[in-house]
Amino acid sequence: MDNFSIYIKPQYVRQTNEKEVINGRACLLHEVQKRIKLDFDRLPEFTLITAPTGTGKSYAFPFPAINAKKQRKGIGSSRNVRGLIVLPTNALINELTGSFRETYRQLVINQLTGPELNRHEVTGYRRWKKAIDLAESSDLVITNPDIINFAMHGGYHRYAWDNKTGDTTFSRFLSTFNYVIFDEYHLYDEAQIANILTLIKLREFFLKHHGAEKGSVHGVRFLFVSATPEEGLKKIFEEENMAYEEIIEAIVDDSSHARPIHGRIAVEFVDSKDMSSLVMEKIPELREVLAVHKALLILDQLRDVQILAEKLREVFPEYTIYQSTGYVSSNEPQEAKIKAAHLIIATNKAEVGVNYDVEYCIMQPGKYFQNFVQRFGRVSRGDLDGKVVICVDKKYRRFKNVFKSVNLISYYDFLEVMRAELQGRKFYTERVPMYLGEYMWCIENNIRRYQAYDVHRYLKRRMEEEAFHMGKYYQRYRLMKDINNKIREIIKKSLRLAQLPYSEKKLKKQGVYTTLEKMAPRSWQWAMWWNNYIDTFLTFRDGGKVVKIHDQKQGIELAYSLDWILQHKVVVDIQTEQTEPYEIVKYVVGDLKDRDKDLQYTVSTIPNAGMQGNNYLSYSEIYQLGEVFEKAIERIYDKVRKGVEEQDRLQMALCKLVSSLSKSFDRKRLKIEAIENNDTFL
Repeated sequence: MDNFSIYIKPQYVRQTNEKEVINGRACLLHEVQKRIKLDFDRLPEFTLITAPTGTGKSYAFPFPAINAKKQRKGIGSSRNVRGLIVLPTNALINELTGSFRETYRQLVINQLTGPELNRHEVTGYRRWKKAIDLAESSDLVITNPDIINFAMHGGYHRYAWDNKTGDTTFSRFLSTFNYVIFDEYHLYDEAQIANILTLIKLREFFLKHHGAEKGSVHGVRFLFVSATPEEGLKKIFEEENMAYEEIIEAIVDDSSHARPIHGRIAVEFVDSKDMSSLVMEKIPELREVLAVHKALLILDQLRDVQILAEKLREVFPEYTIYQSTGYVSSNEPQEAKIKAAHLIIATNKAEVGVNYDVEYCIMQPGKYFQNFVQRFGRVSRGDLDGKVVICVDKKYRRFKNVFKSVNLISYYDFLEVMRAELQGRKFYTERVPMYLGEYMWCIENNIRRYQAYDVHRYLKRRMEEEAFHMGKYYQRYRLMKDINNKIREIIKKSLRLAQLPYSEKKLKKQGVYTTLEKMAPRSWQWAMWWNNYIDTFLTFRDGGKVVKIHDQKQGIELAYSLDWILQHKVVVDIQTEQTEPYEIVKYVVGDLKDRDKDLQYTVSTIPNAGMQGNNYLSYSEIYQLGEVFEKAIERIYDKVRKGVEEQDRLQMALCKLVSSLSKSFDRKRLKIEAIENNDTFL
């Protein structure tokens, strides 16, 4: 395999004169750490922080809470400064929580995750009450965006026995915190960034007197932190006239008054289409490395990780090999397993801040430049020298040409070359207001359906006061509202009702859906589709079908994507473990198989009124959802436009409204009820 190498200079982060005692030892702070410690009360409401991997940016997050504890109560200060840290994965939450509890013992630090709430043995609405208790009894709460999103959209309130839940609104939870940090925010797409901005918008509506006050810790500050910032977020702030400040941690080549964050790194580019073949060719080099150090392999696909792991276990029986992927049981001690492993084989999970403590890595660069930067930053942290071997396919000749006269290069210059050559992930800022409008309507609607009337009335008044209807997000908000009103009109006409309650509990108590299914099945289909569609907003990520798995090959039980399982694994057995109060099905799987794309998806968020075929999608259609959605609406419209009844005219009008949803219909709005292949049919 053709190859060439260059070298990256050692990297240092400049130290300031500001000190902080951590674990009984005085440490000189870096610029980002210093700014958060000393300038927190002077920061605007929004701050963008860019700090490369290994600079210790996370260790600055507790400083505002620590400073407040040192202050006496008085004008402009408070002992009750609390922070909310939002991280993308539970594994990262566990790692940071353990590190912070050991380092900052003067603080009460709690995590808010599903497993943590399970530990407190709370269910339903009581989970949200416990979340508020945790927030109000902590200095720092570390959580994930999934719980924040579920709570923001009123997911927990659906389990309350009545609508009198005014003391547990989402705004009460938000009011607890003086600052909110979104770490690794580059991982979020347009819809997820819009979700975060919706949280900010809600805080403005419910807590209008709690803005950031210059020179005071009072109010709220939102900090967005990443090693690879999303330029689109700055554009959104500017378009929305949201004043922000940017703090960038500089990386230098000079070791004086600086701390090393990366040693000298040899970068070898290899012309190869096959990562597995490259690794096998590097076995002699890997053997030398493993004799004294750990090594890391990063691949794009989980399937390739599992195949390669099997091969390498035969080659290196004397070493512990660990697969750092999402394909693990929920109680897997991942951090301990990573520390104990000699050779770690990872997927894109390696991009979210996990410390692998390695000096040698063979990697695929990933789909986007952002993937590459995060993967590259895993290696040789501290003052250790290291080596990264990059498996390059189509761009190898291009890389060889741009680096032909380069032997030694600085870290940032290297990244700029890679940025120019690797594709950046597209971020469509114009989509953000569209998503934000949909989220705001869903949140308002869920408050009306499941929470106290006064909460909904207050939100409506604040939206009017802040001229929400004048913003560009209002168009999408209005579309959702019009669809909802049209469906309610269809229900009322079908059942000959003058009024229809908004409360979901009253609708069910009066038997509206049951009666509608008997009297007007097509109207009932519209109502059920809309309820399913709205429910997808409770999920922060894609709503794939997740099932219980028993993997005979690896000897583990886990919850995982049924889509991936049916494509890649031999299904040995399907067992029904439970039928009441809900069904639990376990898939027993064995070896990997040739990839199977002959799948049929049963979905419930594509309109199907009178068109049962709209419920079924093929594998290829999953990647053409906007077009599939439009065609589904066209089929319904063609059928109802031939009718002469008033219901037909109402459905025609509804079809015209619903067709506009195709612009934002993606995997997040797709609720998959079942997936089958030829094996499961048999």
